[in-house]
Amino acid sequence: MTIFLDANIIIYRVEAVNPFYQHLLAIVKELVAQHPDARFAVSRLSMLECLVKPLREQNNNDIELYRAFFSSTGLQIIEINAQVIETATLLRARHGLRTPDAIQAASALSIKGPVTFLTGDKQLKKIPGLNVQLVATGGD
Repeated sequence: MTIFLDANIIIYRVEAVNPFYQHLLAIVKELVAQHPDARFAVSRLSMLECLVKPLREQNNNDIELYRAFFSSTGLQIIEINAQVIETATLLRARHGLRTPDAIQAASALSIKGPVTFLTGDKQLKKIPGLNVQLVATGGD
């Protein structure tokens, strides 16, 4: 089983954004308990989405935290290839997603086997075949 992390989830994790951080930790702990062989994946797009603000603000601490996260051993980075773009285009056309959300969803859908997509974006719940779990302050 793969736990796919949306960019907003990576931000919650790396920057320990509360109250989301605590909820995220509880969800991940539960998923890993249910699936001890779980692995984590992200889209290459998340690097861009996560690093823009720290780079703009010249926040070297956060830049290093993100670079360390994205180079974590065992983290699968899904590349944005032709198939991901084709799927993202269809998702955007059919469901009205913003381009980054469509690419994130398409990246998760490209993974073989069961995937749980962790996000803070309710819009992604409407994608057929995408097992979305929302991370929020409450029990969505």
